[in-house]
Amino acid sequence: MPEGAVVVKRLALASVAAVLVAGTLSSCVRLVENSSSDTSDITDGVATVRIQNGAGNVRVRSAEGASGTQVVRKLEYPKDADKPTGATHRLEGDVLVLDGCGSRCTASYEVTVPSKDVKVTGENSSGDVALEGVASVDATFGSGNTTLRDVAGAVNVKNSSGDLVASDIGGAFTGKLGSGNTRLSKMRGPVVVDDGSGDVDIELASPQSVNASAGSGNLTVRVPQGSYKVDADAGTGDKNLNGVKNDPGASVELVLRTDSGDLTLRTA
Repeated sequence: MPEGAVVVKRLALASVAAVLVAGTLSSCVRLVENSSSDTSDITDGVATVRIQNGAGNVRVRSAEGASGTQVVRKLEYPKDADKPTGATHRLEGDVLVLDGCGSRCTASYEVTVPSKDVKVTGENSSGDVALEGVASVDATFGSGNTTLRDVAGAVNVKNSSGDLVASDIGGAFTGKLGSGNTRLSKMRGPVVVDDGSGDVDIELASPQSVNASAGSGNLTVRVPQGSYKVDADAGTGDKNLNGVKNDPGASVELVLRTDSGDLTLRTA
């Protein structure tokens, strides 16, 4: 093909690509939603926050010295739809319930509670979730990233798709992920993690039992100096225990598995 024809062809392809990109951006613009925000102050005591939201981001954090619980809500809905009316959160006794706002609406929440004694439960189908300075967590999340920090007690969390980051967890931690990376640090209780697809990184603050498996990702575990009963299998990946010896009589057990990723165990 003559050089000039090649240039013309490339320009034509570039033009087509530009049109496609423009069309995509135009579609995105058409999908831009209306939004509205409001704030509610709750003076009654809240012992538990229960999430039962369809789609939207949720953040719950404690703030010492706060006089009550504050809920900042943001609703997003299509331009061709009416603004949802009525409250989407309510108080049932001492349980604050965060609801969704319908099939064509997204409800995002930022909740500030005055005490670290508040528990968090429930589920969020789609959206990022951040929980900080709470008593315990028992929740299921669909798609979105999950961040947990400064949780005094036990954590039981399931995440279908998205990364999980947890730090400074005081109680037992149980996490199950479908796909996404898991990064745990300053773990002060026993850890159980099952990650179907993604890397897993665990750092213990004190000697604790660990039962961790990574399906198609790498597994890295950092432990303090101590005696451990080590049961490690890297499947088709590489295994490096870095001098952490197996003590069959140790009371703290590390059960570590990867199917196709590398397995690394080292002292912190």
